[in-house]
Amino acid sequence: MSDHIKGAIRANRLPIYVLAAIAVLAVAEPWIRQAQSSRAWRDFTGQTPFVAVTVTAQNVTPEGLQLMGDMIKRRCEYRGLAAYVIIGGKGYRTVVDTSPEEELRPPGSRPPNRRAQPWGPWEIKWSAEKAIPESYELWAYHQCPGEKTVQTNLFASGKWEGN
Repeated sequence: MSDHIKGAIRANRLPIYVLAAIAVLAVAEPWIRQAQSSRAWRDFTGQTPFVAVTVTAQNVTPEGLQLMGDMIKRRCEYRGLAAYVIIGGKGYRTVVDTSPEEELRPPGSRPPNRRAQPWGPWEIKWSAEKAIPESYELWAYHQCPGEKTVQTNLFASGKWEGN
């Protein structure tokens, strides 16, 4: 490389570095966006509406599986739950009944709290006549400040069994 070209590169280092950084970010942008929408990223940055969810009691009933537990509510407005039962490795959506809890606490979104708050009893409705599930999943929907879409997060999951 000639001394003239080397001199031109040295004189224009900053613009060259800026252009290189822009090119790298343009290529990496889809991966960055995907990482930022992941549950791990939301947990790490405190964007998940709840943390420290525990199931403290579960009981198989003729109507399904009744669950209770506690969690720490951090942020966002509650928009609903979805329940799935897993049978043979396949998920089937079903109803989760929160009405027993609504007799104990006001329905709707809980205020954020640094301490654990109880949740439940909730009942995942499923008839054993259909098939006995291996496990369950509860998914929670929240509308968070500054976000256009509703955030969906796995709330709790476990084996379909009583304590």
